[in-house]
Amino acid sequence: MPLGFKSSEIFGVKVTPTTMDDLFTLMDRSVAAKDQVVIASLNLHGMYKLFKDDVFRSLHEDPKTCVHIDGTPIIWLGKAAGLPLNGRHRTGWIDWFLPLMERAQRSGWRVYYLGGTEEVLTDGLARLRAEYPDLAIDGHNGYFDARPGSAGNAAVVGHINRFEPHILIVGMGMGRQEHWISANRDSLRTNCIGTCGACMEYFAGAVPTAPRWLAPLGLEWLYRLLSDPARFWRRYLVEPWIVAWFLVTGVNRKRRRAAAAAEAERSSS
Repeated sequence: MPLGFKSSEIFGVKVTPTTMDDLFTLMDRSVAAKDQVVIASLNLHGMYKLFKDDVFRSLHEDPKTCVHIDGTPIIWLGKAAGLPLNGRHRTGWIDWFLPLMERAQRSGWRVYYLGGTEEVLTDGLARLRAEYPDLAIDGHNGYFDARPGSAGNAAVVGHINRFEPHILIVGMGMGRQEHWISANRDSLRTNCIGTCGACMEYFAGAVPTAPRWLAPLGLEWLYRLLSDPARFWRRYLVEPWIVAWFLVTGVNRKRRRAAAAAEAERSSS
């Protein structure tokens, strides 16, 4: 596999079991090799997007995309599928965002953050520059005309390329950020492109962060739902059932295909 990472499947869904240290090693290798890798996140909402969005699925299934686990339910599903996963394989951006900034400062990596409102971005960058004074970091808000070929999009891509980041973190919400990366990755002069959803909003304090002890229990979703039910009710109360249906029907189809192939082989022998 490119840059040495190996992916597996959870009931037909690609996943790359990685710890935080594994992700840093992957970044080291991509920077040293001057190669490009996408580090995409997978949680239950991401699984829903995989089944509904062809562009999202294509980015995840690309051989140069590492799909790290950003949700305890994915760990549970992986174990049910027979993968040797544990809590260290849950690498949520909330937990590894600041260790990444520390690693970037130590390694001399240049970091660019794309996403959030102008206020959130300004506050977040100011905090990061204060905490990591030797970190080279810049960014742009996520509210621009992201259509391919638009002047607004060309300006953002140009700003990124002039900064020449080693790490590009895209936090424009799951779905929109994957579409933007898919449309622009060939034009971007960067080594690692990571999808982080609303990570900067949490870091900047614009969105309340769930207590970290809830993460291993798989209950962050409940905190978010209670904090902002209008935003999250569908994601946490409806989408998981749709994902379950897709997974069960997909497994059943795979079993039927395997049984039919075995029967055909017996008939021909």
